[in-house]
Amino acid sequence: MENKNYKRFYGMMPILATPIDENGDVDSEDIVSLVEYCINAGCCAIGHLAGASEYPWCSREDREIIIRTTVDAVHGRVPVFIGTAANTIKDTAYNTQQAEAMGADMIMLCSPPMGNADQSEIFEYYEKACKSVRLPVIVQDTGASADVFTPEYLVKLYENIENIGYVKAEGGYWQEKLYRLMQIVPDGLQVIGGACGKNMPLMLRLGITAFMTGTEAQEIHNSVVQAYFAGDEDKAIHLYYTKLLPYLELYTATSLHKSLKHMLKRRGIIKTDLLMFPGREKHQISDFVLNELDYILDRIDNNKI
Repeated sequence: MENKNYKRFYGMMPILATPIDENGDVDSEDIVSLVEYCINAGCCAIGHLAGASEYPWCSREDREIIIRTTVDAVHGRVPVFIGTAANTIKDTAYNTQQAEAMGADMIMLCSPPMGNADQSEIFEYYEKACKSVRLPVIVQDTGASADVFTPEYLVKLYENIENIGYVKAEGGYWQEKLYRLMQIVPDGLQVIGGACGKNMPLMLRLGITAFMTGTEAQEIHNSVVQAYFAGDEDKAIHLYYTKLLPYLELYTATSLHKSLKHMLKRRGIIKTDLLMFPGREKHQISDFVLNELDYILDRIDNNKI
């Protein structure tokens, strides 16, 4: 297939958390705060309603508020991508059309959040959702779809569905998968890194130039990437091991949503670290681990690491 000539991204593409107030309502003011923080940290695109956004627990009304607020706050300064996955093709197509109508620049779509669809079912799911809009689409590999989304299958989606232009590959054994994918990736398909930023130097050496990681600490992640882009690999490696990795080990230990919101609240970017549906967190992060995370973050902030 010919190169689809979609924009190529260099830098950070953060996926925003969904801040809520004490009543459990989406906090639009904090979404604006998150947008400004990420743009000031040098991001090249902004995303919402994906995994970090607790999207399965967002109502249709919540989605409208989130998309409208994000698009308005970004105001064309960088592209906006919106996650549209749902458990049915009909609902996924609705979400995808809604995102396009409300001003999104791109769609990000993982496999259905529930169930174990096979490759033919997943292909139909993507084909019908993609045909419902004209926007470029990012395919998101996740732990739930890791066995289905082989490198060869990801390339097949790109080659057979017109508006697929990007892949975020991170589900299950992702380092090996990413290596194999980069050996066969067509020129027009951009591969985007994830996995919270773990092994970012590996991803950079493989040729990954865009990352959906580190919304809680955009400037740290971006400093690693920009040092590498500037040709200073030693500096990038040093920043990764002294600024990023020390907190990341604790951050990814248990509840990612709670850790993300805790760090954003700690930094004054959002007002609460409340979760939309706390009982759905598989492993609740303890106060002990959060306190240890704060200890490490204080040492990073004070250049003691």
